[in-house]
Amino acid sequence: LVRWYYQSYPFFGYCCVGAEFTYVAMYLQSRANASSGYEIVKTLCEYFLMLSVPACATKQVVNVSQLCSSCYAVAANDAALKNKR
Repeated sequence: LVRWYYQSYPFFGYCCVGAEFTYVAMYLQSRANASSGYEIVKTLCEYFLMLSVPACATKQVVNVSQLCSSCYAVAANDAALKNKR
């Protein structure tokens, strides 16, 4: 999964940019909800979130997969060093 994620540059870009847009849209939406008269901002944020939340979710899945893979690699290396002694 991680290898495919980094090999597909357009998909990688969509996930990275989508994650950032998700955070920005959520922030703007929270500020617009706190005030009245910002209906256009609320509507735009909803549309941005429809496009960017799948990218953000996919990026988070890849991040967790990468974390698990890295933890396994570090543990395997530590075990190999311990077994050499």
